[in-house]
Amino acid sequence: MKNIPGTWKGALLIFLAGTVLLAGCVLTTAPVSYYHLSALDAARTPPVSAEAGTMVLGIGPVRLPEYLDRPQLVTRMTPNRLHLSDSHRWAEPLGENIPRVVGENLSALLGTDRILLHPWPVSRTTDYQVMVQVLHFENESDGAARLVALWSIKGKDGAIVLPEKRSSHSAPAASRDQEGQVAALNAALGSFCREIAQALMPELGKGSGSGV
Repeated sequence: MKNIPGTWKGALLIFLAGTVLLAGCVLTTAPVSYYHLSALDAARTPPVSAEAGTMVLGIGPVRLPEYLDRPQLVTRMTPNRLHLSDSHRWAEPLGENIPRVVGENLSALLGTDRILLHPWPVSRTTDYQVMVQVLHFENESDGAARLVALWSIKGKDGAIVLPEKRSSHSAPAASRDQEGQVAALNAALGSFCREIAQALMPELGKGSGSGV
C-alpha cells in the first residue's frame, strides 16, 4: 500500500472497515429460545393403599431414537422429512427431561414420593420399574404433538408385571408458535403418564412396599 496516496489509503481503510462491520451484521445469528417439559399441573392423588405410599418406583431406562437425541426441536414436515430448528432448542437433553417429568407425574398420580431415576445406586431397590422406548416425540407440520412409545413394567423380583405395550398419544397445539407446540408435547407426555398410572394402580394394592 506504500504506493497509494494518503487520501486514497484512508478511504480504502474506511471501506475495508465498513465491509468487515457489514459482514459481522450479516453473520449475526438469530437469538436462541430454550424450552423444557414440565410436570402436570394437577392435584396430588392420595396413595391408593397404605403400601403404595411406601412404594419405590424406578423410572427408566427411557430410550430415544437418535433423531430426537439432539438440542434442536424437531418438526415432522412429511413422513420422510424433518425440520430441525437451530433457534429453538431444549434447555436440557430430552433423555434427561422426559424421565424426570415422567417421575414427577407418576409421583403425583400415584401418591408416592419415592421415585428413582435410572441409573440408580446398586444399593437401592425398586418395587416397580417403568421402562420406556420412545419411537416418536415431535410436532407435526400443523403443530400438533405426537408421542408413540413402547413401555413395560417390572416388579421387585425382575419379573414383568405389565408386558410391553405400544401407546400413542397426541395433543393439538393451542398456537402455531414454538411455545404452543412445546405445550402440546407436554400435554401428550402427561396423557401417556396417566395411562401408565391407570395400568399400574391395580397392582399397587397387591404387594407391600420395600420401605427403602
